[in-house]
Formats: sequence, C-alpha cells, structure tokens
Amino acid sequence: EMEKSEANNFLVLFRDSGCQFRSVYTYCPETEEIAKLAGIGPKTITMKMIEALYKYNSDRKQFSKIPAKTMSASVDAVTIASHLWQTKKQGTPKKHPK
Repeated sequence: EMEKSEANNFLVLFRDSGCQFRSVYTYCPETEEIAKLAGIGPKTITMKMIEALYKYNSDRKQFSKIPAKTMSASVDAVTIASHLWQTKKQGTPKKHPK
C-alpha cells in the first residue's frame, strides 16, 4: 500500500503506549491531513484525537515517545485517545450518554 501511495510521509498508529501496531496512515504536512492507508483505525485522524507522538530510533530499533505537542514530518507514529477505540464495528460511533 505504501508503494502505491503518492504520499511522502507515513505515520504508524499504535493502540496505546505499548506500541502495538494498528495501521499505517499518510500525513500531509501542508494540510495536516492524516488519512488511513491500511489497517485498523479511524479513516482520518485529527490533531485533537492524537494523544502521544513517537519518533523511531534506528539505533535502538524502537519507538520513543516525544514530548512535542505539535505534529510534524519528523513524527513517525501516534496514539489516539483510548475512547476512540471502543467502537467494534466500522461506521459511525454511537453517542453514549455521559
């Protein structure tokens, strides 16, 4: 899927801080658009949905959480807020009373 894509920047979506792979997204720095390419997760991710940013450390061959709050092309992976994972079926999330 990545080879077929014309995107220059890709992001990995992790389930949580355990860095469990869920999907690959394309990232466009100009529009800040994050769109799903393959895997499990929301069709698109907005800045408000992002919980943490990660950078891949090639020396240690692992992802490290970075303290930044702003998205950039140097970010390699993200996690989203846990409540966004609660929908089992693809489609529109149901509204839950608080």
